[in-house]
Amino acid sequence: MVTLPGDPACCASMAAVDPHARTIRQAAHDAVRALLTAPPDSCEGSVALRDVTAWLEREHGPEALRDLAEELAVDLAEAFDALAAAEGRPPLEVLDAWFHDDPVPEVPEGTAEGSPRRGRTC
Repeated sequence: MVTLPGDPACCASMAAVDPHARTIRQAAHDAVRALLTAPPDSCEGSVALRDVTAWLEREHGPEALRDLAEELAVDLAEAFDALAAAEGRPPLEVLDAWFHDDPVPEVPEGTAEGSPRRGRTC
């Protein structure tokens, strides 16, 4: 049986053989774990996440950060798909409700509106 790119069996077998894919999967796990083991929206979680991304960039270069972002986006999409299935709703409806039910973030004085650190104090 031949597996094609996009088939979960293909991706799993590639990760088993490709050290870079294995590193990115582990970094994704470590990044999520760093946030889940800290209080929600805390400086501790932010610092732990930065430790993971700083290590990844230092050891594997900036392109590894792009790979990590892609891996986390895929994982997030799978999580929303599972949540939508459990709720019996379309995944995009769940996604839109998830991000639109939060209040608009406050922007501290002197922080640019487009800044990735907007609203963060740590």
